[in-house]
Amino acid sequence: MKSFKFRRGLVAALLLVAPLLHAATPVPTVDKGDVAWMLTSTLLVLLMTVPGLALFYGGLVRSKNVLSVLMQVLTVFSLLLLLWVAYGYSLAFGGGAVIGGFDKLFLHGVTKDSLAATFTAGVALPEYVFVAFQATFAGITGALIVGALAERMRFRAVLLFAALWFSFAYLPIAHMVWAGPDGFCSRWARWTLPAAPWCTSTPAWPAWSARGSSGRGWVSAANR
Repeated sequence: MKSFKFRRGLVAALLLVAPLLHAATPVPTVDKGDVAWMLTSTLLVLLMTVPGLALFYGGLVRSKNVLSVLMQVLTVFSLLLLLWVAYGYSLAFGGGAVIGGFDKLFLHGVTKDSLAATFTAGVALPEYVFVAFQATFAGITGALIVGALAERMRFRAVLLFAALWFSFAYLPIAHMVWAGPDGFCSRWARWTLPAAPWCTSTPAWPAWSARGSSGRGWVSAANR
């Protein structure tokens, strides 16, 4: 009899605690304000690159090279957006500590109903919005390299360098920092701004190295 009463009391306790356990893991929700701001931020980063960054770099070179620099910024940005859709998003935000996987190649499995998690519990974004926002950051980060290589490399060499840098430098770092708890650096990176240290330092050192090894040194052609 005592055993029966104990079991009945245990079942009642579990029934009381079950709603609390369910409430501790909120269902991810999508807020229209978050989506609107993410789309606005995506547009702002796009404008920062074209025409912003393109005109800025174009004003730093000789007049005969302005059009070339404008096209380099636009083409590098467009190339990296295509690579991001092809395999970049999958490698940057897949599972793993250092690099992701190939489960989302060409945005496989990304639909209008799929959600992307954020660093805030219970808050999610439509995955297409998240993909577009992160794509603009990948593009502008690669376009930053153009300023260091202006008047030093041929057009196809700049494109090849940008593609290699994107594949072997940007994607692993983006995954380690932004891929959530699985990322190797996520535990230290959450206090930083979304892009400040990573989107500037990631292209800076490779660009500086390529600038010095291009055969023309670090001094600009206009100052020689």
